[in-house]
Amino acid sequence: MIDEQEAINLLKKEKSPENLIKHSMTVSEVSTILVLALKERGYCVDLDLVKIGGLLHDIGRVKTHSALHGYLGGKLLRERGIDERIARIAERHVGGGISNEEAKKLGLPDGIYVPESLEEKIVCFADKIVEVNDVVPLEKTLDKLREELGYDHDVVKRIIGLKNELTRLLNCDPEEIVGRSIEEKR
Repeated sequence: MIDEQEAINLLKKEKSPENLIKHSMTVSEVSTILVLALKERGYCVDLDLVKIGGLLHDIGRVKTHSALHGYLGGKLLRERGIDERIARIAERHVGGGISNEEAKKLGLPDGIYVPESLEEKIVCFADKIVEVNDVVPLEKTLDKLREELGYDHDVVKRIIGLKNELTRLLNCDPEEIVGRSIEEKR
């Protein structure tokens, strides 16, 4: 698996703008906070996979800013010989994942575009609470999605489900854990 510096170098090589690199670094940091909290509770989570997955989750944005960026990011990472698990993180982080029905409407090939592994879910959630390089309340992200897609859209429901799953595993609101950790670093 590539290391953090190699991941950042890949983002630069692919001509990622500076704000995308900052966003990716923050998603990686937030993801790391969640992994450490899960490990404290006894869960087996691959920290390196989540760190690198957080850094490379949005690499497809060098090609498009549409919902296809996850698929294109996964494809790009596979073409560069990057670990398949990292490619899946990129592919499955969009929204709260993309259902088979939505994937067909978007013209995506058959595949799984909803996060399945705990590592995929962590990066997907972290991405939803990071705006550029600031941690924001999930509710802010959900409000934007509700305005754009509708109050009860499946994307909104999947993201809420993701937060609920992490809350159950952590026995605490994941946003509180991230907030406390960031405050302690200041």
